[in-house]
Amino acid sequence: MAQQIRGIVLEGLSCSGKTSLFRALKQVQAAKDNGERNAVFLSEQYSQNLNLVNGQRKTLSQEENLLVLERRLLLLEELADYADGMGLHSRRARGLFFVLERFHLNYGMCFPHADLSAMERRLNHLNAQTVVLTVSPEKAAERLSQRAGERVQDQAVEDWLKKQAQLTELAKASAVPTMILNTDGMNWHELAEELLKHSIL
Repeated sequence: MAQQIRGIVLEGLSCSGKTSLFRALKQVQAAKDNGERNAVFLSEQYSQNLNLVNGQRKTLSQEENLLVLERRLLLLEELADYADGMGLHSRRARGLFFVLERFHLNYGMCFPHADLSAMERRLNHLNAQTVVLTVSPEKAAERLSQRAGERVQDQAVEDWLKKQAQLTELAKASAVPTMILNTDGMNWHELAEELLKHSIL
């Protein structure tokens, strides 16, 4: 187990609040007097299966997506090994904090038969905690409509809630310490404070 690194993996469907909480975590962590000076924040653009590449939408194959995630983990592992190789020091001086958006569970949703065990062992070695953002069924239509700028059809809301339930079940089976976090209140800075207070290490 790495000794001077800790992090949060933000998972959730579109409209669940990942980007808002990601931004709040950056702001709150940077402002803390006792927070790590060293931090790595990688948004979903660096990990997700679907991206805009040179103006064209590109979906990665399972092998391509896995390689992307493994490279991100290798980066963090190399930084953690470097810090541990110098010996223990204060969290502020030598500690490393990271946030990854849409990572192993998103991969599992895209490829339902994928084996997540090796990836989850590596995340545990990095003292990661997964936080799955959810929206209550009674708030889902409102949240989706806000994002779309117009009223979303009932079927779209139903489909979204089914996917959210699938993600939640996948999270419950994960070997990585996982928290299901309701974001109905959209109180991003308050949520960020609580997550930083209780994250591993």
